[in-house]
Amino acid sequence: MAQHTDIPREPTVAPVKERDEPKDLQSFLMELQSDREIQVNRLDAREAASAVLCTLARRLSVGEDLKLSRSLGEIGQMLETCEIHKGPSHARRMNRDEFIADVADHLRIPFDQGFRVSTAVFTAIRDRLPEEELVAAIAQLPAELADLLRRPV
Repeated sequence: MAQHTDIPREPTVAPVKERDEPKDLQSFLMELQSDREIQVNRLDAREAASAVLCTLARRLSVGEDLKLSRSLGEIGQMLETCEIHKGPSHARRMNRDEFIADVADHLRIPFDQGFRVSTAVFTAIRDRLPEEELVAAIAQLPAELADLLRRPV
C-alpha cells in the first residue's frame, strides 16, 4: 500500500500560517506555497515571489515599478526591498529567456523550473492586480514575456 509522504521543508523557514504578516500577503504566500512547482523545488514562497517580482521590477520603468508595488499592497513591498536585482538603471531590456534565467539563477534552480516558478508567481499576482495596472505592466514587457502575465481569455 502506498503511503503519503510530505515534501520536506527547510527547518529554518516558519510555515506561512505561523508568520505574523498581513492577511493579503499571507494568503498570497499560502497560495504560492501550495503550488506544486514551488514544492517540487523546495522553495519558500516568499523567496520565489521575491525572485520573480524583483526581476519584473528590474524590467519596468521607475514609475511603473512604484505603481505596481502600490497596487499590490503588502505584496508589493517585495519590489521595494529587493537587493539582488536592484541596479543603477531600471527598465533593462530583457527577453523571456533572460528573465527566466535571472529568476532561475536567483533561486538556484534549473532554467525549466525557473519558467514554471515564474508562471506560478505571475498567476498568483495577476488576480490581485487592478486591470489598469496589469495592462500598464504588460505594455512594458516584450510580447513573449507579457504572455506570462496576461489573463487567460
